[in-house]
Amino acid sequence: MNPLAHAWREMVILASAVTALHAVDVTFQEDDRIFPKPESGFYLYQNLAALTDAVTTMRERHLTLIGGKIFLEPYRTTPELPASYLDKLQEGFETAQAAGVKVMVRVSYGHRGPGGDYQTYEDPDLDIIRGHMDQLAPLFARNADRIAFFEAGFLGPWGEWHTTQAAKTPEVRRALFEYLLERTPKDRMVVVRYPALKQSLFQTIEPLTAVEAYDGSHRARTGHHNDCFLSSPNDVGTYNREGLTMPQELAYLETDTLHTLFGGESCALHPRSLPENALAEMERLHLSYLNSAYHPEVLQRWNALDVMDTIKKRMGARIVLETVTLPNKGTAGEAVALAFTLTNHGFAALYNARPVHLVLRDAEGTECARFPLADTDPRAWKPGVCTRFAAQVTLPQDLPAADYTWHLALPDASDRLAKDARFSVRLANRNVWDATTGENRLIERWPVESP
Repeated sequence: MNPLAHAWREMVILASAVTALHAVDVTFQEDDRIFPKPESGFYLYQNLAALTDAVTTMRERHLTLIGGKIFLEPYRTTPELPASYLDKLQEGFETAQAAGVKVMVRVSYGHRGPGGDYQTYEDPDLDIIRGHMDQLAPLFARNADRIAFFEAGFLGPWGEWHTTQAAKTPEVRRALFEYLLERTPKDRMVVVRYPALKQSLFQTIEPLTAVEAYDGSHRARTGHHNDCFLSSPNDVGTYNREGLTMPQELAYLETDTLHTLFGGESCALHPRSLPENALAEMERLHLSYLNSAYHPEVLQRWNALDVMDTIKKRMGARIVLETVTLPNKGTAGEAVALAFTLTNHGFAALYNARPVHLVLRDAEGTECARFPLADTDPRAWKPGVCTRFAAQVTLPQDLPAADYTWHLALPDASDRLAKDARFSVRLANRNVWDATTGENRLIERWPVESP
């Protein structure tokens, strides 16, 4: 054990003496299985206003994200969206929640122009776009917890912010993006199509720092998507844009996506998607999500070359608990110090805020005490890093003498979803997950004595 780790463990043991003379280390084994992880993984492309029955079986395939496209092509010249259409979108959000999944939102006005292809595509009038953003803002606010994140959308063919004059004009696209950020929930990220686009929007080539991460600023809320991931030498124009080179952009993404969000889809078969390179780039760019249907030849390659399970397991965060240190017993009304060691084996960190709770349950499973760990942010559990955090809680004065079970819970941050186990984070450990409560069992038969 290195000196820092030894000192940290000694601190834990000394703190534990508040309650008991002896501290114990409980170790945990990793679970190698694939299971649904909220807000990450492969997504299912769907028309949000007309979801199919496929969403009801998504979780059986370990899918938790709908690529919820909002198609506004019929309303390109319509200042106000029909109330009936907005009602259908609301139904889509409610259907997603009922299925135990969340929505990745992208608004698009189509992709074909007068010439029949995307290269002649023209944006609707910008006043129309802003008006539609205004109308959608209350819908987005009402369903904020049902939304995982937004792809910027609205501008350019497929909503990918290229080709059109507005998409090419820095001042215009910057103003429209600011307008969009002001009309989407402040606790949700919006991802843009090119790394150079984010740099241009915020007029800096510097990536986010750990200090700036999650501070609620527009730049901290802006992540990245690549819809030609691993699909050509420069990912079909994703890189080498606006005077930057692909190595420069990859280096920028490597740091920026550590604190934001990265995902997308592939669009063609290319040697860049061969397993060794693909896994290395997924790890480097902190991949959280991909299209489950596109590009089919790339997906077939990963299946044939036996890396698909690895990708499914590692996409997004995959938290493995290593040890918990705590006293060997407790006393009602007195303090208990606990310390945790965990490692994120995923490609990415969690990107939406969520609480961390310690829960104490009795032998019948009844919740006897819940302790929110206000100073613990699980978004700080970065991939490939061994993280240590400690907590000190005070047992209820009237807690009966008995044996109890400690649980660690990472529920959804919203009251509407907090008690739905499907939206809670499951640790990748054997024999810890409780699918009924959405909690992870840590220590069983832990004795509490009367004062």
